[in-house]
Amino acid sequence: MKHLSIAVILCLTVIGNTFANPRSGKDELNFAGANNFLEKFPKATNISYKVKGQFTEVNFIWNGLQLEAFYDRDGNPIATTRSVDQKSLPVNVMLGLKKEYADGVVICAIEYTDLNDGLSYYVTLASPKTTYLLHVSTSGDISVFRKMKH
Repeated sequence: MKHLSIAVILCLTVIGNTFANPRSGKDELNFAGANNFLEKFPKATNISYKVKGQFTEVNFIWNGLQLEAFYDRDGNPIATTRSVDQKSLPVNVMLGLKKEYADGVVICAIEYTDLNDGLSYYVTLASPKTTYLLHVSTSGDISVFRKMKH
């Protein structure tokens, strides 16, 4: 259930919060998980966060990368994400997408890292009649996470 909730908001969140209002100082962080966040990303800048139901979403820049980190109500880390260009996807991921969805166009891709499953990707792909949110493993295994008719 955690994965479903996070994946649904991933594309919208990554795109929508890229230019979120930054917090000027790390001492202003007041959410469950702030200590975990500061320990893992001590040099993060442009930090903003939102509590969204069961999760806290933190948007920030770290080592020149725009990232998002998600924490549960107790402040435990759930996942870290970042938007990636289609050309930055691993070759086996791109080959799998071309094989399974030859007429599809990648709209957005998100690198998703969680504590349980490690690294994977969520790819939004539009075909002539349907848009898919796909979960793609690093080995290239593809599963349909969500299917939306046009």
